[in-house]
Amino acid sequence: MTIPIDLRRNDLHSLQEQIYTQIRRLILSGRLVKCERMPSSREMARDLGVSRNTVLYAYDWLKNEGYLDSKDNAGIFVSGAIPDQFLESVPDGRGAAAFDREPPRRVELKLEVTAPANVHLDRTRPRIDFWYGRFDRRNFPLNTWRRLINENLSRAGSHLSEYGAPSGCHELRKAVSSHLGSTRGMRAPPERIIITAGAQDGLNLVCRLLVQHGKRVAVENPCYGSAALLLKSYGADLRPVPIDHSGVIVEHLDATDATLAYVTPSHQFPTGATMPLERRYRLLDWAEKANAFVIEDDYDSDFRYDTPPLTALAGIDRYNRVIYVGSFSKSIGPGVRVGYLVLPEVLVQPALALKSLSSYGQPWLDQIVIADFIESGGYRNHVRKLRHRYHESRDALVAGLRKFFGPDANFSGDGCGMHILWRLPNGIKAEELVATASKFEVGLYSFESVGAYEVGESNLRENSLVLGYSTLSPEEVTEGITRVAAAVEFLVG
Repeated sequence: MTIPIDLRRNDLHSLQEQIYTQIRRLILSGRLVKCERMPSSREMARDLGVSRNTVLYAYDWLKNEGYLDSKDNAGIFVSGAIPDQFLESVPDGRGAAAFDREPPRRVELKLEVTAPANVHLDRTRPRIDFWYGRFDRRNFPLNTWRRLINENLSRAGSHLSEYGAPSGCHELRKAVSSHLGSTRGMRAPPERIIITAGAQDGLNLVCRLLVQHGKRVAVENPCYGSAALLLKSYGADLRPVPIDHSGVIVEHLDATDATLAYVTPSHQFPTGATMPLERRYRLLDWAEKANAFVIEDDYDSDFRYDTPPLTALAGIDRYNRVIYVGSFSKSIGPGVRVGYLVLPEVLVQPALALKSLSSYGQPWLDQIVIADFIESGGYRNHVRKLRHRYHESRDALVAGLRKFFGPDANFSGDGCGMHILWRLPNGIKAEELVATASKFEVGLYSFESVGAYEVGESNLRENSLVLGYSTLSPEEVTEGITRVAAAVEFLVG
C-alpha cells in the first residue's frame, strides 16, 4: 500500500512532522478510513526515501495522539475510535478548518434521460408473482456451468492475461453463427457477429453508430420501453407506427420519413403479435426503398409453443438492411450478461471501431463457457427443457383466464415467449386491479411498469396487464389466476 505523502526537504518543518501532519490530515478527511492497515515503517521509509527512524517517530506521535493503533504481530492500523465530529475538520495551509471553507459550486448536468423499468432486486416480491421476463434461478444449468468453468480454467493459457478481440471470442461467434443458422434460418458468418454485454448494450452500440440528434426512427406503438428511451437519449425523433394482430403495419412506415426502424417481429412487445412471412417481406421492401436499416430485436424467440418458428427477419433479408439483436438473458439468465449483434457487412468495421472506444470486449471465461455449452448440444437441450416448462405454465395461464373470465377472455401473445398481454374485463382499471391483487398476495404489473412504452395516448395503459409466467409452475399459475379472479370480484362488488 502506498500513501500519498509529499515531503519537502527544504521545508521549515522536519520530515517526521511533515509525515505526521499529512497522515493526520488523510485520516481526518476520511481518505484513510477507520481500522485501515498502514504500511510498515520499513515500507513507508523505502517509499519516501527517508530513514526508518524518521517514520517510527511520526508513527509514535500519531499513536500517542490516538490516530493510530499498534496490534501485536498484526501491524499498525488507523484507530477505530476517532470521534466522528473530528472527521473533515482538517486544517488547511491557512489554519482554517475544512468545514469553514466555502462549499464548492454544484455542477449543473442538463441530461434529459429517463431510466427504463427493470426488476427491482430490493423489493419484496409477493408469493405469486406475474412479473414479466424473470428467469427462475432454479432453471440455471449450475452443474454444467461449474464443470465448463473448471475445464476452461485448466486450459485458459494466456486468455485471462491478454486482451481479447473487441468483436468477442471467436469460438462463441462461431457457435452463435451455427445456432442462428439451425434455429433462425440465418446466414450469419462469425465475421459479422459482435459479442455484447446483453441486448441493451448491443442496442446502445447501434444507436451510437446510426442515431444523431433529430434522426427519424420508426418504432412500434406500443413498443419496448428500454429501446425507445435509449433512442431518445441519443436525440432520436421517434415516429410511432401502429400495430395490429400481425405486428407493425408496414403501410404506415412511408409517412414517418424514417431511415431506421426498431421492431420485434417474432413476438411483438408487449402485445405478443407475430409478424407473418408476407408482411416481413414487405417490411424489407420498405427498408430498401427508404434506404433504411431495420433493428430486429429477437428477445425471446427460443420459446415457441404451438407452431414452428418463422425464419428471422434477418434470415430473409436480401438487401442487407437488418441489424439482428440477440441475447442469452432469457435462455441462460440475465446475470450472465452476454448478447450479440449480427450486422450487415457495411456496418461491421465502424461498429467495431466504436466498440473499441467503450470496451475491449467481454470476459473471455463467460464467452468460452457459452460457446462450449452450445457446441456440446447442452444449450439446445437446456432450451428444450425450458420450452417444455414454460409451455405448461402458459397452458395453465390460458386455461385459468378462460375458466374465470369466459371463453372470450381477451389476451394476445400466447403462442410464444414468456408473457401475454391481457386486456381486462370492461369496467376494470389496471391500476385498481394491481392494488387489489396485492392484498390477495399476487403481483400484477401495469403496462408501463414492465417497460412497455407508448408514443401518444391509448387505452392500453388503463385496461391492460402484462402477465409473465416464466418463474411460476402450472400450479402456481392456477392459484394466482384464482386469486386474481377473487380480486376482480371484489372490485365489481
